[in-house]
Amino acid sequence: MIQISLLDNDGFKLKFLLWGEQSHFNSVGSLLALDRPYIATVNENGIGTSDELCLEYGSATQLYLVPCIQHEEQNISQASRTLGTSYPTQDPRVSQVSLPCDSHGTIDFGNYPFRSFVVDLQDKMTGISLYGIIIDIVNERNTTEAVFSMRIEDNTGQISAKLHFVRSWSLGRVGVGHTVYISGLTCTIKKNNLEALWIENHVGASFVNLSCLPALLTSSCLHKISRLSDLTSNSHGTKVCRVRLDQVSHCHVSTKFLHANCGHFVEETPGRIECSFCRCECKSELVRTFDLKITLADDTAKIFACCTGQTAAELLQISPDEFCELPEEEQVMYPSSLENESFVVAIVNCRRQTSKCGDNVYSVNDPLSWEITRALKCE
Repeated sequence: MIQISLLDNDGFKLKFLLWGEQSHFNSVGSLLALDRPYIATVNENGIGTSDELCLEYGSATQLYLVPCIQHEEQNISQASRTLGTSYPTQDPRVSQVSLPCDSHGTIDFGNYPFRSFVVDLQDKMTGISLYGIIIDIVNERNTTEAVFSMRIEDNTGQISAKLHFVRSWSLGRVGVGHTVYISGLTCTIKKNNLEALWIENHVGASFVNLSCLPALLTSSCLHKISRLSDLTSNSHGTKVCRVRLDQVSHCHVSTKFLHANCGHFVEETPGRIECSFCRCECKSELVRTFDLKITLADDTAKIFACCTGQTAAELLQISPDEFCELPEEEQVMYPSSLENESFVVAIVNCRRQTSKCGDNVYSVNDPLSWEITRALKCE
């Protein structure tokens, strides 16, 4: 096993563990890109006692290496750039990834080994992957297809994305403030603005809601514990906090029906049950769930937060159906049994920046700014 130190453009350092022959290809100053490394802690690998994160070469890991060669230029012949050439001639000292173009000049970034940022996106890019925070999402009602407009933000900027589905929304619960990973994006210019396009059944298209992943709480290397006092109205991203349930006598617990496909509440009108998110009729796709608003506390602060679905059931430690079977008096008294119960929770700021793009699950006029996206009881 060989241990090397990696340094990125921001000056952050991280240990990287290599095994066998991989260790012989590196030298000080080489540019290295990693695809799918194994994430571990230093003490897991027996190289120290720290909980510091490190990277390790795993079975699915790929390395892309450009050695440090002083005073030389790497020239790729014109023939290697010919359209449709998937594997251009390469200098043996350079390991690079081919980025093929089509006849319209569109470049496919599907195999690009580096993380893309909003500021880097340009017209005629395809196969783009982004990590970002949803700052707005709404169903486009004036279309014959299932199309959703989403605005996503990372540290470098914002971009609008159009999500196209074969039939209807199929990605589970997603909301404002959630951190997501989305791949298979294509960039185009629409009305003088750069816009991203995502089509559900296209090759390479995927969508992961990182804020709702169970592993976010169960894997210590995927989160850093924050204090509730660190949460402000300008907080972005998913925060993981260790909290206790507080002032449960003032909590609000009720049961409602949600649309199973998207995890959002339904609206009932005479003769019609419509999803508040998808805006489709959903009589046969209903699931009973909790609508929970509760106070969370730690030693530094308290916040009032909302949640639904499995997260609410985890906090209340009872299923919605079991809760509904309790006598009304017991339903009223039930939350008091949970006072001071401890949990690790994932929290996002779910308040919209504007209300012009439609309604969220929680009304824009709702004073609640925080949503609990995952919860895990402390033993």
